[in-house]
Formats: sequence, C-alpha cells, structure tokens
Amino acid sequence: MAFVKHLLKTIQNLKKSDLKRFQEHLEEDHECISKSEMENADMIKTVDKMVTCFGPEEAVKITVSILRKMKQNKLAEQLENKHKQEAPGAEAEPPPPEVLDQPSVFTVHKILDSRCRGGRLEYLVDWAGYRTEERSWLQNF
Repeated sequence: MAFVKHLLKTIQNLKKSDLKRFQEHLEEDHECISKSEMENADMIKTVDKMVTCFGPEEAVKITVSILRKMKQNKLAEQLENKHKQEAPGAEAEPPPPEVLDQPSVFTVHKILDSRCRGGRLEYLVDWAGYRTEERSWLQNF
C-alpha cells in the first residue's frame, strides 16, 4: 500500500501537461493500458490502472523509467529512493544454501534385467519410490 501512496504523491507533482505526456508513454509502451482509458483519466485513475496492470512494485519501476524519459530525474530519484527504503528485504541477501554432508542414498526395489555391454555387466534397476520412467542401467552394481 505504501508503494501506491508514493506513486500517487509522485504523479501529483506533475503539471497537467506532464501528466498527459506520462499517460502517453504508458499507452505507447504498455499494451494493457489503452488510449481510451487514459483519455480522461485523472492521477488516481492513472495510478489505479498501473497497479492493476503491473502490480505495485512493477508500477513503481515503470513510473521511474517514464519519469526519466521525460527528464523528470529528480522525481524519479525521489520515488526510487522511497521505494528502496520500504521494499521488504530489498537490501537483504538471500541466505547461503544449506550444504548437507550426507551422500544421497537410493534404494533398489528390484533388479529387472542384466546385459553385457562393452565387456561389462550392466543391470536394469527399478528404484524404490521412483516411477518406471526413472529405471536405469548400472555398471559395477
């Protein structure tokens, strides 16, 4: 919800002519927003349509991009900074993967067949808990 508030405050800082230019960029660059929807749309309807089409986070990114195209760099930077401050876990790195010291253990359900290939004996193994498509030929069993 905070993203939507920041979007609305940012859009409210645009002059009427700049709002029209902003809406034109939306129409041209994004198929889910039509010219007829933006024709008489005020600031609230514009933000609402963006959030509906893209979701709040993507709407912020798109707004920043359009503001930069319009040379509204100060507004773009302010919105981007507010977004970074309030984005959940935006700066946090994901935890490292958990490494297990145990080797994988597979249980043989049944040996289905054997063959000699390249002078070596191979066995067709049906693995416990796995589908028939996952049967495999093994050497040195």
